[in-house]
Amino acid sequence: MKMTRRLAITIAVVCGVLAALLTYFYLSGLQKQQAPSPKVQVQIVTPVQTIEAGTIIKSEMLKAQQISEDEAPPGAVHDISQIEGDIPKENLPAGQPIKLSQMASQRGGVDLSYVVPEGMRAVTVALDPITGVAGFLQPGDRVDVVATFDVAKTVVARTVLQNVELLALGETTIVSKKETEEKEGEKKPEAKAQPNATLAVTPEDAQKLIVSDAKGTIRLALRRKGDGEYRPLKPTDIISVVGAEYLEKEVAEERPPQVAGEQQPMPSLMARPGLIEGGPTLVPIEAKQPSRPTVEVIRGPEREIVAP
Repeated sequence: MKMTRRLAITIAVVCGVLAALLTYFYLSGLQKQQAPSPKVQVQIVTPVQTIEAGTIIKSEMLKAQQISEDEAPPGAVHDISQIEGDIPKENLPAGQPIKLSQMASQRGGVDLSYVVPEGMRAVTVALDPITGVAGFLQPGDRVDVVATFDVAKTVVARTVLQNVELLALGETTIVSKKETEEKEGEKKPEAKAQPNATLAVTPEDAQKLIVSDAKGTIRLALRRKGDGEYRPLKPTDIISVVGAEYLEKEVAEERPPQVAGEQQPMPSLMARPGLIEGGPTLVPIEAKQPSRPTVEVIRGPEREIVAP
């Protein structure tokens, strides 16, 4: 077959078109390989404003936002519900991703150190149904601490501390109590025996509380909600309650029997142990001393009285 000029031109055109198509597809493939793939977006949680350490986290304090996966720090919180009701161990700056390692979760038992108010100390004392107000105490209540001591054969009661915050009862802390109320609604208080109570006190009051617990018996007196009044109170002993007449009767019963012809001194009531400042004033009775025999010596006109 003789190739004509027209046929040669046609073949050349077809080959050129095929070459152009192949070149186009080749270059397109190279561009796809070199073009960066779109970044994967993830959700993270940040504070709306700076949250201080020890604050109970609420949903309105947080916001969720989208960032690229490579910008999210390891262990970042991806959902607000993950940390709602928890407590941060450190300050959380506004707009910065929150990490799980920064939080103390109440779900595993809140670290009590994040609940103790600044400058205060947490001291735990044992409870029973009587000292614990029949089990009606709740974390967050305010109480007075009253201690009784055996002093010089009498009982003395003293209000050692007033208006003290109750941080925890057993394993139930203020945080876990609030979290339960928010999820299940406000519950009617129920009497429940607790083995111990943890109180927030100053370092000085911590020493008073520990000494009172070691050397006496303490009871918690529940305060009315909102009552923060401090009242100066004097200690109370048995005489302040039953009166001085009881003491005089007890002294008379303890007096040894009197020997015939012998005068026994009346014991002084002021020397009776157990009286405290502010109690009834008793006047001591002075015993009359018996007269001593004398001898009269006569030397002529002189006379002299001599006591042997």
